[in-house]
Amino acid sequence: MTEHYLGIDIRDEYVALTLVAKTWRGVGIVRSHWFRLYPEQKDDAATEDLFARELGDFLKMGKVKPRKVLLSLSRQHITVQSFDVPATDEQALDSMIQLEMDRHFAFPLESMCVSYHVIPVAPNRNHVIAAAAKKERVTLYLDWLARAGLKTDGVDLSLSSQMNLLDLKGELGSKLQAIVDISSTHVDVSLIKGKTLITSRSAPIPDKEFKKVFFQQDLPESLADQVTKSFSIFLTETLETTLYGCKSLENEEWITQINLFGSGWGSEGLVSVLQTQTGVKTEAVLPTFLKKDSPLSFTPSFQVTSLGLALRPTLKDPVELNLHPQAQHKTRRKSGWKSTAVLSVTTLVVLVGLLLGQTYRNKNILDSLNRQLEEIKPRATQLQKIDQHYANLSGYTEALNAIERQSPLKLPLLQELSQKLPKDTWVTRISIKQDQVEVQGYSASASKLIPLLEGSEFLKDVQFKGSVTTQDLGKRFTIRSTMESRG
Repeated sequence: MTEHYLGIDIRDEYVALTLVAKTWRGVGIVRSHWFRLYPEQKDDAATEDLFARELGDFLKMGKVKPRKVLLSLSRQHITVQSFDVPATDEQALDSMIQLEMDRHFAFPLESMCVSYHVIPVAPNRNHVIAAAAKKERVTLYLDWLARAGLKTDGVDLSLSSQMNLLDLKGELGSKLQAIVDISSTHVDVSLIKGKTLITSRSAPIPDKEFKKVFFQQDLPESLADQVTKSFSIFLTETLETTLYGCKSLENEEWITQINLFGSGWGSEGLVSVLQTQTGVKTEAVLPTFLKKDSPLSFTPSFQVTSLGLALRPTLKDPVELNLHPQAQHKTRRKSGWKSTAVLSVTTLVVLVGLLLGQTYRNKNILDSLNRQLEEIKPRATQLQKIDQHYANLSGYTEALNAIERQSPLKLPLLQELSQKLPKDTWVTRISIKQDQVEVQGYSASASKLIPLLEGSEFLKDVQFKGSVTTQDLGKRFTIRSTMESRG
């Protein structure tokens, strides 16, 4: 019996389709196709017509009805976060993850399509990859497929497909690797260790000439070489910025391998140039079986991600999320006594981790938590691990007290920031090293932040670091300052 699976990778300016067949002999590509979209025309109806026509013609070629249709969105349209949570029962785990997502995402989850994937990384610890996308964006693409007569089984992000292909090749080792996904407008960089996502970011490509190299195969060699070398410099800087901005890595930890996806017709020259420039092993990812039996219609530099989507139903333990509105993880649950206890512990961990509030509150919360635990223990044999969490929290509180003794300005500064920053501003990262403070985030009115912070009792020399860029969530900013009491 033959089963067909269709992967559809939608980018801002092109769409890639790959249809695979699974038989008793194995899995192979039936056919593939990619075509351009022209979003600069600002004609949604024409774009939808083109999509439906191209997809309809693709399926009519063999009169095949795929058993599963999987769609991916590019990284720049999805907010991605990763974090660790304790290993526990399914209900408590879901409650923990919902609380962590509320903390990590700077917007109401009810307004988004949200999903997460849990990866056990230790006997007592899980790693979570969480993603959120605007409902309008997801619904738009689902409407496109519905017009073409297809029902979508899953809406994933391109990164999941790429991690699965690396796993299929046996290249998801324990060392730090970079996944670099290049489209005609953006480059997406993700750092991974095995199936653990360290960080992920998307950056717009400033070189307008790069689009020519991306889509046009027969450009003059001199122009192609010039643009490729210029782009490799930008890509190297993006990799370095991503690496140095990741505080969870060791100071001397470096990328051991760069895995390229996409990059259009310029990929062949880019691999060698980037490897020479970075000194890091670089390869354009291609599954082993395609090196021997690749259909003429398959263009790896456009269609590898759609291939990873199509192969996902054939894999044993894939990384997968589903941002389909009808397959959403619940954002709220009715809490029983078990999840209430776990949420109490997790809430305290969050408070300690953020260093918000005053130290004496932590002691009061710990005392309250201790009383709750004593009431729960007779009924909760499954929650024996909470004792260990409680001991850990006591250690966190001692560490917080030590921080306050060594640097008494940190807590008052954080408290002041929470009061001064306007409601249309979301902080994604605060770094305090000795007397240097760096604040990153999004704001609807970034230009107003400098005057507000200049009036701080604890900051001086407040200024923007780099340029303020416009993204979906607002103006992305980085502010640098020196911490000094004026009292």
